[in-house]
Amino acid sequence: MPRISAVLAALSLVVGALHTDTAPPIPVQILSLTDLHGYLSETENLTIAGPAGTQQVGGAAYLKAHLDQLRKPNSFLIGSGDQFSGWPDYTQAFANEPTIEVLNAFGMDFDVAGNHEFDREFPFLRRMQTGACYGKPGFDSCFKDSTGRNFHGTDYAYHAANIVDPRTKRPVLPPYWIAKAGSQRIGFIGLGFPGTPTETLSIEGSGFEFQGVVDAANRAAAALKAQGVNAIVVSMHEGGQQGGLYDECKNPSGPIFDAARAMSPDIDVILGGHWHTAFNCMIPDPNGVPRPVLEASNHGRVLGEVNLSLDPATGEVIRSATTATNHAVTKDVTPDPKIQKIVKYWMDKWTARQAQPLAKLDRDLDFATTTESRTGNLVADLYKAEAKGDFALVPADLGVDVIAAGLKAGTVTYGEAWPVAGISPITTLSMKGSTVEAVLEQQWIPPAYGCSRLSALATSANFRYSYDLGRPVGDRIDPAKVLINGKPLQLDKTYRVTTSAAMPLHGAQYGYPGFQQFTKLTRASKMGQEVFLNYLRTHPLLKAPSLGRVTAIPGTPPPVDGPFGPLNLLPQIEMTATATSQGSPAYTAASAIDGNCTTMWHSNWSPHAPLPQYITLDLKTPRAVEALVYTPRQDADVPNGRISSYDVQTSLDGITFTSATTGSWDGSVDAKIARLPAATTARYVRLIGLAGGADYAAATELNIALAPGS
Repeated sequence: MPRISAVLAALSLVVGALHTDTAPPIPVQILSLTDLHGYLSETENLTIAGPAGTQQVGGAAYLKAHLDQLRKPNSFLIGSGDQFSGWPDYTQAFANEPTIEVLNAFGMDFDVAGNHEFDREFPFLRRMQTGACYGKPGFDSCFKDSTGRNFHGTDYAYHAANIVDPRTKRPVLPPYWIAKAGSQRIGFIGLGFPGTPTETLSIEGSGFEFQGVVDAANRAAAALKAQGVNAIVVSMHEGGQQGGLYDECKNPSGPIFDAARAMSPDIDVILGGHWHTAFNCMIPDPNGVPRPVLEASNHGRVLGEVNLSLDPATGEVIRSATTATNHAVTKDVTPDPKIQKIVKYWMDKWTARQAQPLAKLDRDLDFATTTESRTGNLVADLYKAEAKGDFALVPADLGVDVIAAGLKAGTVTYGEAWPVAGISPITTLSMKGSTVEAVLEQQWIPPAYGCSRLSALATSANFRYSYDLGRPVGDRIDPAKVLINGKPLQLDKTYRVTTSAAMPLHGAQYGYPGFQQFTKLTRASKMGQEVFLNYLRTHPLLKAPSLGRVTAIPGTPPPVDGPFGPLNLLPQIEMTATATSQGSPAYTAASAIDGNCTTMWHSNWSPHAPLPQYITLDLKTPRAVEALVYTPRQDADVPNGRISSYDVQTSLDGITFTSATTGSWDGSVDAKIARLPAATTARYVRLIGLAGGADYAAATELNIALAPGS
């Protein structure tokens, strides 16, 4: 080669090297959406606390408008689970297919199998991806979408590295997804909620093994690294909480933060869900290098954004250049007209469907939570027929999840039948006859717990019994008067009892701890609502079942003292209650003085209101007070909010409060007492939770014991 040519060639190599060294980083944008739960309508009246006060947010058309405004090159829309399974009637009534049409229109790239993706078990998740029909097409599934086409499933896949077949130990869903980002690649790891088998709707998790998130993430990250993928994002259906606004990170706590501190340093971003909270944190990895950890609230109220810079030569994330923001999905933008059209189509379809006649009923299907009812009898019969247990015992006071309403005689429309039977899975348990007797006794809760309840268990036609109201609570059932197929209940025999999934998981919360003493749980393939609607559809002339399965023997029970001896309790109707915070409209301070063991006051969790939190009782007039009786949260599986350290303060004017007594309580569900000094007179009594489960305060019931003679 001539000398000049060699020089030119060498110079060319140098210039090329300089050009490579100065190539700009590759930008990557990750947009995060979680826990949409099918909330598509602009009329949901969703809000979020913002820097300037409460903001109106949400609605799929506004969400799409924000997505379009934010999107940059190499942008990916990543879900963290629980998008399509939810509770709005206009999505649930059409097998969640409206939500999938909207998510496809959003351009969703990746999602995670959260716990609600298992509400109808694994085959349902599969059909959401493939478009397969189930039940009767056009009634149960496979509806025409807004373009007139048949449902075809998702345009993206669901992932979970930690959900495995216990036989093969292999993931049942793809553990990760690899995408192209400029000249490099980026990997997205999915992680399901480890507690899925213990969720009321997704109970048992289709028999799969739900592993811990850290080990599964680390295995998947190692597999990606082995393939030369050096930019890695984890999206997990697990979360946490913090005490600030949606784009802040004040005192973060919860499983996602514990996991973030332990996951492989090869992971560059961690997105969360499940907790319905919002935070934007930078948490150090095991090497001490910060990385973003985000959760984007729920119901489409917040959209998360992470911007990464990839080294063009190695594909590594330049951590120092990473930025993250949570955006409120405000309504100060022009909503996307295409999404508006899709949502309107399904809303109109729901309006029309409610008028669809299903059956003619010969007489009223009455409903009651405290006595036998024809609605309860019919639902119990359907439970038994679907699950083929020995008999059915179905709680009638759990509201919309199980049984919520009755029906009037005459033509019954789809809309009228829709709320009668809830979406709780039908489950069957093996229980001893002695446990069945105990469950029947638990229909009555003694007033000693700070609240009283009479709850009715609906029974299938082959299960009949009587109870003696003249006997004390806990001793009203005679096994000889409990008949199954005409034969007395045998205390030492094992029966297959069909009930709601809420009972084996949370029976203690609802006053039925006996339901949690079982073996061999099996889940029917259909939910109560689905069974009920199809029964009406296939029985156009419906005869209401008769009453007479349960007989009350009248009488007056003997008086009962509580566990703290005889107390002179002030009637709760003579008090009002206020609190420093509340979790939602269902968890107000008034719920702590309503005499109902299935409701409670709970301090706020979104955003998290850290302790101390307090609830104040106004007794309306100064009274001589002996004690405060505290009934903690009754859900044995969820200790959040059970107050363990307290300060009881009193006041005469509601302004100046003085500490009357302090102390600690154990973590059990039993009623607690805080005795006040003798001669305490107060109009206001305040319970301050200084410490409690998961840094919350909650009270199922509060009662004031007046001094003797007052």
